[in-house]
Amino acid sequence: MTDPKAVLRRFLAIVNSHDLAELDTVVAEDVTESGPVVVDAPTGGLAAFRTGWTQMLTAFPDVGVDIDALLAEDDRAAATVTLTATNTGYYRRGFATGKSGTWRGFVLARVTDGRIAELDIQTDRLAILQQLGIVGDDDELAADRQPS
Repeated sequence: MTDPKAVLRRFLAIVNSHDLAELDTVVAEDVTESGPVVVDAPTGGLAAFRTGWTQMLTAFPDVGVDIDALLAEDDRAAATVTLTATNTGYYRRGFATGKSGTWRGFVLARVTDGRIAELDIQTDRLAILQQLGIVGDDDELAADRQPS
């Protein structure tokens, strides 16, 4: 499978299956990732990426990613996505809230030899943090900045 759209679809299907052992079928061992998932792991690459997704699944064990739009050109594929999940574990700034949320994201992948070599995942973390009640909404944040 060398078609970037097919590789990105397969990657997102693996994310939705939560079977992280399958990531190595579509993600290169030395993948570089510039989005919020990768954690500081001594090994970097796929190992760090898998660790980041393990943490995500700990916080949101039912996370699902729907593809809203998918485009490809040459060796790159890009998708806008919608994520839906329930927070049942520690996430970023807070402990499990039990709340569900939906937020948007963008995925850009460069495919080499049928595997993702570069990956950029950006999501609207502020939106999900607000939905979980971890940070205030826009009105609350603005009120906090009003002069006394």
